[in-house]
This record gives sequence, structure tokens and C-alpha cells, in this order.
Amino acid sequence: MKNRFLFFLFLLFNSSLAFSQITTDRPDQTESALVLSLGQIQIESGISFENSQSNINTLFRIGIIEGIEIRLNSNYLINDELSFMKKSSFSDFEVGAKFKIFNKTSKNTKVAFLSHLSIPTANEVFSNNAYGLLSRVNVSHDLNSESQIGYNIGYNKYEKMDGKFIYTIVYGRNLGSFGVFFEIFGDESKNNSNINFDSGITYLLDNKKQLDISIGKGLNNDMLYVSGGISINID
Repeated sequence: MKNRFLFFLFLLFNSSLAFSQITTDRPDQTESALVLSLGQIQIESGISFENSQSNINTLFRIGIIEGIEIRLNSNYLINDELSFMKKSSFSDFEVGAKFKIFNKTSKNTKVAFLSHLSIPTANEVFSNNAYGLLSRVNVSHDLNSESQIGYNIGYNKYEKMDGKFIYTIVYGRNLGSFGVFFEIFGDESKNNSNINFDSGITYLLDNKKQLDISIGKGLNNDMLYVSGGISINID
């Protein structure tokens, strides 16, 4: 796992070097409260390595009218432990939208609502085998020109399964061409409770591109992952 991740970072950091900034929904678990403007397209993609499984995630975001963006989210999973069948496949696709609720520069606060429909499109072993509705409220507060806190509160529900309450809170700081974040996130369901920590760095390329690396660890579970990615904005 370590060698694959280092190789991926090597490819990322041999890209062109210029500086600007875009707001993305990765690499942290907190979805931003910013909604893309009309006509904007943003592609946010990365790979994460967790124990015996790798996940290539790609999120397409498109601003369709002011205050609303549509989204398509996909994950391609590679599981080294599946010896008796296909080891890799797309998981269930998610389609959804993000809606601006509140965005007042004078108040330094943004609020948005986000919801995805999970469609059971994958092979059985990679699928939830049920439709699901994944929703959350996204809030962000600018503390000053260089730092921000954000948090999400949400609820995920699949057919014939217990619902899951989710929560995140993140602190981010701009350090010129770099940014850093520290985050607590978790979920609560009827029979399970997980709380996790992650942290990462973003690196600003030209005004349309951003690289990221991050690492996450379970605080009351054995989850551990490392991740790297790139995001591209298209006007």
C-alpha cells in the first residue's frame, strides 16, 4: 500500500507549479457550503488506500443555475482479499444536488443543503444492494482571511437498513500556496458508533487546479487510510 501511494504522489508533484485557489469537497470528509456558479464544472478525483482495499473516487460537479449544482459521484474499488471472484468494480453510483441556503459575505457564513441518491448499480459484493438517500446540511464560518471552520450534520438511509447519523467538523488554514486542515468525523447508528480523525495538505497549482494529500485514522476503530488527489475547475 505504501509504495503505491508514494508512486501516486510522485506523479502528482511532477505537475506544473503556479498558485491560486479553488474550494473543493475533498480531501476532508466535510462537504463545503459553497455551491458552484452557473456554468462552472469541477472534477475532483483521488485515490485512497485502506488496509487491503483501494478506492478511486471521482466527483463531477456542475453549476446549472445560480444556487444549485448537480453532482455525479463514483467509486472504483479494488479489494485484494477477494480471491474467489472479481477483485475490482465500480460501487453504486450516486447522483444528487447541492442547494445554496445562505451566503452572506458580511456575516462570514455559508449554509447549503446536499443530497445524493445512491443507485444499486454495482456487482453484489461491491453494492449496498438497495437504494439509499444520503443527505446533509453544510455550514462554514470564516474566522478571518486565512482560516475557516466547517461542519456537516446528516443522515444516510438505505432501504431495509438502519439509518445512520453522520457528523463532521473541520478547521482549515490557508498558508499561501498551501492549505492545511484538521478534522473530526464520525457516524452513529442503532448498533454501531465510529469516531475518526484526519488531517491533510492542499497545494495550489494554477487558478483551476489543486492537489491534496491526507491521512485518516479511527479513534475507536481500526480504520486507517492515506489519500491523494487532484481537483480541476472549468468555467
